This record gives sequence, C-alpha cells and structure tokens, in this order.
Amino acid sequence: MDQFYPLQINYNNPTAKYKADSNLVNPLQVYSIVTHFGRAHCLSEMFAVSAYRNLPTAHPIFRILQPHIFGIIPVNVQARGVLVNPGENVFALFLSGGDHLHALLDRFFRQLKYQHFKVPEEFAARGVTDVPGYLYREDSIALWNILNQYIRETICLSYSSDEDIQKDTELQEFVKEIVEYGLAGFKDAAGFPSEMTSREQLAEYLTVIIHNLSIFHAAVNFQTLTVSGYIPNTPCCMRLPPPQQPVTMKRILDTLPVKEIAFIQMNVSNNLGQFSPTEKFYLGTPAQNKTGMIGENMVVSEEQVACIRRMVEEMRQLKDRIVLRNEGEMIKYDVLSPDNIPLTTQT
Repeated sequence: MDQFYPLQINYNNPTAKYKADSNLVNPLQVYSIVTHFGRAHCLSEMFAVSAYRNLPTAHPIFRILQPHIFGIIPVNVQARGVLVNPGENVFALFLSGGDHLHALLDRFFRQLKYQHFKVPEEFAARGVTDVPGYLYREDSIALWNILNQYIRETICLSYSSDEDIQKDTELQEFVKEIVEYGLAGFKDAAGFPSEMTSREQLAEYLTVIIHNLSIFHAAVNFQTLTVSGYIPNTPCCMRLPPPQQPVTMKRILDTLPVKEIAFIQMNVSNNLGQFSPTEKFYLGTPAQNKTGMIGENMVVSEEQVACIRRMVEEMRQLKDRIVLRNEGEMIKYDVLSPDNIPLTTQT
C-alpha cells in the first residue's frame, strides 16, 4: 500500500501548493460533520441511552460506564438544536458542505463497521502500523491497552465465568437495544454484536465504547483551533476552482473565504475546542483545577478502587513518557496525554 505524506508536496511550486490547499476543503467538511459530529457524538449517544434504559445504577457495567456516558446526551441535544437544525444549521453558514450534512452523514454511516472502533486492528487494516512518527497512533493504542486491562480486571470482579455474562439479562438487553434501535438502519448492524457471550468479548466491547466517548473525541476535538484556526491551512470553502496554470497571490486571496466567513470558521473552531467547565479527566491536575478519575466513579469495593488506581498509575506513566518525548520539540503533541483527556464527551 503506497503511503502519502504532506512533505511530498513541492511547496515551492505555487500551483502545487494552491491545489493542495484546495483539496483540503473536503477534509474539513468530513472532519467537522462526519468524524467529529457523526462518530464522536452521534454514535456515542446510543450507548448512553441504552445504558440508562437497561442497566440499573447498581449494575457493575453501569458503574464502569457512568463516568464516560455522563454528558453526551445533553450536549447532543444542544448540537441538534443549534449546529445541525435544518432551520438553524450553523455548519451551512461557513462550510461548503454544510447544506449537504445529511448526505455526508448517510455516506459515512453506510461504510461504518464495528471493526473501525477496534483501535489496534483499525490501524493495522489501514496499513499505518509502521508509519514513523505517527504519534496519534502510538498514544491511542497505548490508551486502548490501559483501558482494556482496567476493564478486564473490573469485569472479573463481578463475573467469575463466561456463563455469568450469558445469564445477565440486563446486560444482554443493553447490548441488544443498541443493535435493534441505535443501529436499526445499518446493514447487519454494522457488525456490532447483538449479545455478549464471554468476558473477553465484553471487555473489548466496553473498551470500544469508552475509547470512542473519551479518547477518540479528545483527539478530534481539542485540536480544532490549532488545525483550522489559520484559514489557509484548512479553508472551509473556496470561491474559485483550482487553477490549471501557475497562480498569483491575488488569485489565492480571491479564492480563500471572505473575512466574514473566515471569522465564523475561527470562532466556531475556538469554541468547539474548549474544555467544558465541568470536565473530568483521567488524571487530575490541581494546578489547572482539573478533577481526575479518582472520585469520579461509582465503585463500592476496595477491589474496584484498586483497579482504578492501577489504571490511573498506568495513565500517569504514559503522561511521563509523553512529556519526555516532547522535550526539545518545537511542536509538542500532548493532545492524548491523560491529563488532557476528558472522561466523556461534553463539547
């Protein structure tokens, strides 16, 4: 599989640079409407709705999920009322694809598979496992492994065998409703399981949910201003088509969005990329007034507390590795440092 890197573009050639920038319009549409709103928000909501409907607050799986599903439903209600409301579609104000929001989401959801949420397998399927310097991949897989180990340990405290999983009717209804209602329009429920048959399968399933709600959302949300705040980097729309001949600076300026539209892009990027005032994180940082995972859970036994503390310690070690990796770097990548990852989706 051939790999393409941005550095392969000859940026000394104005026409090549201009065409590359023109092609960045489409990724911004896909990012805003599909990657962020579609996957990180819409899909996560169905997990929360089913959990609140089918799992009692005393249920061990609800206790694992509760810190992560808190917040996703109200923020999505707000988004549907403001961002994607047919009568008040904010995306349509500045994105060239904003008027086609439903078509973009429909195309994305038709291609969606459960396999895409299994982080290590997804990177392997895309052929980017060995791409050097892919820091998102490195941190994302590390966080997946930490979460998965924590969930495995916690599950084993409540379920002594696979048979216990199979006999838990409340758990089975939780999974079944996601397929029957949340994924009703998807062919074969997009490959999502309709039942849980083992502790191994349940651990993977919960890791998929929590990773999407917190880690994936953090990765795609909190770089918004950095990536799209500078308009020529990812213009929300272009007023002229890519040229077939060498370009001038005037042609470039005439093609980029007008300043009023550019301001909307910058403003929306800034607002969406902010932490919520009520955000809780995997690691607390008192100096920044960030509350951590400890204390933001519903555990009832010392064994469960020990599982969380082991996970937090693994998160702390990952943070230290990220700090060390960033030393001497002009541009630091710490988006997925555990002290920067909220437990849930609230923005």
